[in-house]
Amino acid sequence: MKKLKAKIEAILFCSPEGIETRKLAKLCEVGSAGHIKSIVKSLAADYEKRGAGLEIARVGNAWKLKVASPHAELVKEAAKPELGSAILETLAFIAWKGSPTQAAVIKARSNKAYNHLIELEEQGFIQKKTHKNTYKIKPTKRFYEYFDLKNGEKLDLSSED
Repeated sequence: MKKLKAKIEAILFCSPEGIETRKLAKLCEVGSAGHIKSIVKSLAADYEKRGAGLEIARVGNAWKLKVASPHAELVKEAAKPELGSAILETLAFIAWKGSPTQAAVIKARSNKAYNHLIELEEQGFIQKKTHKNTYKIKPTKRFYEYFDLKNGEKLDLSSED
């Protein structure tokens, strides 16, 4: 059981979006999802019992290894989120334009940018403010700090070659 707990812990660590019990069972080559569920609950109890900085939580249909609730605010400033290249490109467009409308972002970056905007807002890089029938997208203080820019500084993408 110790080896199975270690496998599950490793899989949870590498699954930031979480992972369903059935998939865990398949990856661990265990036929019973119920057995995996009881092992995950036991592992979660181990974390809780020792007062760990991490916890295993049920998020929707998935299990997720995450920062324990009492420490969430503490690590917020220290943690730099990893952004995928498509999301970074959307953020670069926003920074380049200064404060574009959501409609302009979608037109330039496709309808996939709706999800990019949600993630960027959740991570505190942008804020959306109602503007007519759309939103104005503005980079936040966190954006400027993360990219080591002065607040309000626009990106100069002109080439001097």
